[in-house]
Amino acid sequence: MKSRKTRVLAVLLVLSLLGAACSKSSDTKEKKKTEDTDYEKHSMETKESTEETTTETTEPSQRDTSVRPVSTPTPTPEPIPMLTAADIQSMNNNNALIVYNEVGNVSTIVGRFFHRPVADEDDAINAIKGVQELLGLQTGYFPFAVYGERFQGYTVYTYQQMKEDVTVTNATLKIVLDQEGYPCMLQSSLASNLDYTPSSPTITEKDAEEIVLNNMGSGYRVLSEYTMTTVYTDYAKAQHCYQVYTNSLIDNASFDMPYIVHFISLDGEYINAYPTAFLPTDPFADYGQDSYFKDMVPTDYSFTINVNGNQVDITIPISKNNVDGKYYLCDPDRKIIVADYYSFEFKGQLKFDTQDDPNSFDAAHMVNYYYYTQAYDFYKEFNIESTDGFGMPILILDGYCDESGRAIKNCCNMGIQYGWSVFAATDGYSFGHSLDLVGHEYTHGVTFYSKQGVQYYNEYGAINEAYSDIMGNIMEMYMGETSDTEWAIGERSGDECRSMSYPYKHYQPMYVGDLYYISTSPLSYLSGLDDKGGVHDNSSLLSHMCYYLYMNGMSLEDLTWFFLASIEMQTPNADYDDFYAIFVASARMTGHEEIIPLLSDYWESTGLKGPREQTAENTTLEGYERINIPFYSAKVGAYCVVEVYSVALGGRYLYTTMQWDGIATFLAPADGTWFLIGITEFSDASLSTKVSEKWLNHDLTAWTDDPNDLGYIVFESGKITTFPTYQ
Repeated sequence: MKSRKTRVLAVLLVLSLLGAACSKSSDTKEKKKTEDTDYEKHSMETKESTEETTTETTEPSQRDTSVRPVSTPTPTPEPIPMLTAADIQSMNNNNALIVYNEVGNVSTIVGRFFHRPVADEDDAINAIKGVQELLGLQTGYFPFAVYGERFQGYTVYTYQQMKEDVTVTNATLKIVLDQEGYPCMLQSSLASNLDYTPSSPTITEKDAEEIVLNNMGSGYRVLSEYTMTTVYTDYAKAQHCYQVYTNSLIDNASFDMPYIVHFISLDGEYINAYPTAFLPTDPFADYGQDSYFKDMVPTDYSFTINVNGNQVDITIPISKNNVDGKYYLCDPDRKIIVADYYSFEFKGQLKFDTQDDPNSFDAAHMVNYYYYTQAYDFYKEFNIESTDGFGMPILILDGYCDESGRAIKNCCNMGIQYGWSVFAATDGYSFGHSLDLVGHEYTHGVTFYSKQGVQYYNEYGAINEAYSDIMGNIMEMYMGETSDTEWAIGERSGDECRSMSYPYKHYQPMYVGDLYYISTSPLSYLSGLDDKGGVHDNSSLLSHMCYYLYMNGMSLEDLTWFFLASIEMQTPNADYDDFYAIFVASARMTGHEEIIPLLSDYWESTGLKGPREQTAENTTLEGYERINIPFYSAKVGAYCVVEVYSVALGGRYLYTTMQWDGIATFLAPADGTWFLIGITEFSDASLSTKVSEKWLNHDLTAWTDDPNDLGYIVFESGKITTFPTYQ
């Protein structure tokens, strides 16, 4: 049996999670209570200790959240050699893995990169200094927030980047120490240009909120208590801006991010937006939520429910409150309690699910509650207590709905709010009746806390969703809650939505560029087109790997340790290039070096290795023609949607957007019928105002707005065609 992981709060230098230290103007009301990377593929060698490593254990109840020094400890004054990639390869007998991000800075190192063991999290900063130039860091990248974890003799330190007193959004760095104390792995999403001097704002917070509402259209409401100044990073470049939170209007059974965070520059430019489940409250503050459990006396309550025609016996803890005499859907041992969504979200109130008679609780509420206790127990067995690993109380909100009370048919993770790890589920909707789906949402909370941030679009979002599918499915099988052998997602809910064994069953891709692959796009995270760049659709590219490893001999327990180790080593901007290296390191950390060739083969066969945009543009499929359309510049293509119309069907057959490399690519059916290709240009990311509409002309040599000069096309199987550049 492997040694269990112990989470240890090493030292808290500053507020840790993104947004916790964001700067909020003093007059704002009090918050509501309650890719092309170039990398070499090598094997990684890490010398393993033959002795059991003793780890210090800090129980959640012993955690001291009052220690918040404002300054960063000064690194040990010693000569620190500035390393090159060649130096690191030399230190590792040319077996190091070094991954570069889009701007040419190192994002991941697997292999030793410091000349000596380090003593603690402060000393590890010296190792960061030695690779500062490789990471592209200028001076001024201190201070950090730090917490540490121990994992089977390895130590993981997590650092959060700050600019003066403002947390840099999604700027996290991980360092792993091997069993001898040497830094052996680094994964970074740090911003590289923190030397800049912020400009003076020319707009106010209220102006920023108006810009968001004008850009997004009707139906959105601003959560003004969270509007504040932050530092936003894009491709490792940072800038001061306002962050504005709104609700999300995306009504999709598989879309589980209830908010959108928008970034507005200090001079009024709309920079970016992406969905999120997390609001910027302080996860380390003592909100006193433990007090809700002190007068609760639990007792087991058993009942039988019908799940897709099968009678299932369930036992849950129901608690009687000694003060008011009522019964609560509450477990004071796990610190899980159920309340009403509408009251919490729209009234700022905690209205707990109570009854005078324990037999009167809504069955759907009890089932949903039961599966969250199961998700909690699964992670606790692997020594992660609650989503943060430190025993944070869990609040389950039933009756998930919009402001008008209309049910939102979904279950979702709502992040950390006012000392709670919060989840929501719709009344009477069967998604809460499936442990893999509940475990999916629970895992979102675990991965966010570990990464200290989230990028929810394109590859980042697809990886995020894959992890939730992977851990949710492993959990369901490990806990004996399914007889499924096909690794389906949601099969017990009566609404199966994905298959990890055969992604094509639900129209998901099995390799980059295949028929169901969604191209990553600059427009995807702004407009919501194409599932935010395939966050759910493309998740199969990674989740299928879990099934592949299982079929090659890894047990459910081995897979759990493997993926948990990889969770501890990732940061928000890690893409598929980084994840190959992360998985190699995870294989070493968990004693499964034998799977490294399997990982290599999988990355090669699925097209995840190397320039994925070009891979998609050069992938052919029998019965389809590959079409590539270049755009003159990123600015020209930023708000353009490519549409393919079927003459036979009399309507749109497909649409797509420009990839990051400036080319739109898609597979068109070679079925002998006629098609038209058009490009619609919009004024902004909301796609609400059409600027122009042009079509490929009759001889397919230019783009025209003349309706009498349209080009009718019959596509050819297996062919790759590049049409004229759109200007």
